[in-house]
Amino acid sequence: MRTPRPRQPRRLKVALLIETSRAYGRGLLEGIARFNRENPSWSVYFEPSGFARAAPSWLRNWDGDGILARISDSDTAELLLSRNIPLIDLRGILPDLPTPFVGVDNRSVAELAFQHFRDHGFERFAIVGAPSGYHPHLDQRCAYFQQQVSQAGYPCATFTDTRLGRPNATWEAQQKRISKWLKTLDDRTAILCVDDLLARETIDAATRSGISVPENLAVLGVDNDEHLCTLSPTPLSSVATDAARVGHLAASLLHQMMRAPKKRIPKEQLVPCRAVVTRASTDILAIDSPQLIRALDFIKTHACDPISVEQVVTQTFVCRTLLENEFKRHLGRTIFKEILRNKLQRAQTLLSHSKRTLEDIAAESGFQSATYLSQVFRRELGQTPGQWRKQNS
Repeated sequence: MRTPRPRQPRRLKVALLIETSRAYGRGLLEGIARFNRENPSWSVYFEPSGFARAAPSWLRNWDGDGILARISDSDTAELLLSRNIPLIDLRGILPDLPTPFVGVDNRSVAELAFQHFRDHGFERFAIVGAPSGYHPHLDQRCAYFQQQVSQAGYPCATFTDTRLGRPNATWEAQQKRISKWLKTLDDRTAILCVDDLLARETIDAATRSGISVPENLAVLGVDNDEHLCTLSPTPLSSVATDAARVGHLAASLLHQMMRAPKKRIPKEQLVPCRAVVTRASTDILAIDSPQLIRALDFIKTHACDPISVEQVVTQTFVCRTLLENEFKRHLGRTIFKEILRNKLQRAQTLLSHSKRTLEDIAAESGFQSATYLSQVFRRELGQTPGQWRKQNS
């Protein structure tokens, strides 16, 4: 007699309303797909689409269990909410939407961008954003970056007269406005653009105006969309938002909502950014001190050998006190801290891109031992190397 198979649990039907035309949307889908591989219990309804496309008509009568959506307008929101099934928003553009939102921690965007510019010696700052009210999270990026700059005691120029949210605005008219504004900025100004699209357009406007990037102005985007970053006249540096991690977290929360409807889910979950991907648009030192530049070049090349502060000083023609003062004035840190920062960067790269042991990574990145590497990680980053690897591999 054949043994009956155990009854399989019903597969949950989930609709994904996420664009495939942008890197961020594709990153979300990557994270959702990873969750589905780890928890193979979903039947996914998905159609490739462009950005901000209206919800498909079949949703009105769809007998589904949950929805992950990039909600762009009130009509779509009304339709999705009328289904009365678990729903998570992945765009956050509509205020007071009665459903959880999962997205990027914009404070981390501002902190990474500002630190990136300071690491390159910049002391003049500007931001290119969307018209106020177009997207609350882009407004946040502007506000948080301005806050970072202000707290450090620097001014920050702002340009928001862009064509985002203005369907009748033309490309040529915008480029002329941006070009006119760029000409008012001092040389060696570092510009954060709230997304890669605006950053690419800013570099294009600068190129049209005969302004060199990064020699005159440095430009940094957000999202690390490789197609946009490399399409730019000067390859674009960008803050890498972790869309895959956002998608995985959103899928996990939706699964909880579907399996345990009474479980309380946070109204908002934000995923911090991990790093800035440096390309040509910010790859320059905005520093007038040849001694400091010589010291930084030596540290960049030899930090993991390891080297001492005195070895760095011998590469210049000034005493240690004067060189320390140059480091503090231009970069806000000591020579030792700069050596340590380079070592940590190397260790982070090895942790995220390899499966090597902590002992091997410590040796290659210039730390005396795995124990000392762990101590530095906890002190500087607030977590162990293992925790950092788990979050960033």
